Amino acid sequence: MKLLCTAFLFFSVNCKILLFVVFSCLSFACKPKPNGPKFSLANVDSLLVKNTFTASNNLKLPYRFFEPNIKQQKKIPLVIFLHGRGERGTENGERIYRNAGFLMNENSLLTTKSQEKYPCYVLVPQCSDKTENEEWAKWIGNKPETPFKGLGKDGSYQINPIPSDSGKATLELIEKLIKEKAIDTSRIYITGLSMGGFGTWDFIARKPNLFAAAIPMAGYSDPNQIQKIKEIPIWIFHGNKDQWNPVEGSRNMYQLLKNINADVKYTEYNLGHRDTFKKAFKEPELISWMFSKSKKIK
Repeated sequence: MKLLCTAFLFFSVNCKILLFVVFSCLSFACKPKPNGPKFSLANVDSLLVKNTFTASNNLKLPYRFFEPNIKQQKKIPLVIFLHGRGERGTENGERIYRNAGFLMNENSLLTTKSQEKYPCYVLVPQCSDKTENEEWAKWIGNKPETPFKGLGKDGSYQINPIPSDSGKATLELIEKLIKEKAIDTSRIYITGLSMGGFGTWDFIARKPNLFAAAIPMAGYSDPNQIQKIKEIPIWIFHGNKDQWNPVEGSRNMYQLLKNINADVKYTEYNLGHRDTFKKAFKEPELISWMFSKSKKIK
């Protein structure tokens, strides 16, 4: 009898343990994951389709392009990302977008959830490295034999009237995509970091009527261009410990634009070069701010 009671007690206790484990697992499985799984490099690479564009200057420009797989009843924005100097080349690999935080995290613009809220095309071109001075931007003094001549200690440069080969090719590609895709030309946005920050300032000065908003990060700029770009909403990012591109340039551009009542924001971090754009892409209002901007079609 004692053996039977012991067996029953053992069975009862184990049943309770089993039930507890089962219900605990079910409860855990039913809990929603607010942020979902991390959006991996493989996810991004499969969605950003490889292409090559041959420009009028015969430059073959590698680029990645994302086209949303959802039915569109109307035209949608185009978002352009310009990478930094270390990602120049021709291989069209993951290097060119890996620092684009707004494409790489769980809230990536490429996810279905984000596309439902902010449907858009995404363009990521790759700057050529055919010469040492090839950049997104081109400034006075920028030559193969003197690639960095003309860059001031105050973070400024003077735009060369002639664009760089990669810059010219990218602007031509944008025009081509506008003709071929259902792009809302009142909502074309551009952002770039480091050399791409240079390029962002350069592109909006050359084509001020093309862009609805710009987000330059940690780049040099040309203060002589403020009248051209004063109608473009701009959010500038820089770090006061930037060891490559002086923060004074961004501070100056912000003040000059603010003085003429431009729609400009400035965020300065107590950070170095790379950490600045890593943090900038995590700003909770960045994406909503960008997509809230539109321009009048002239």
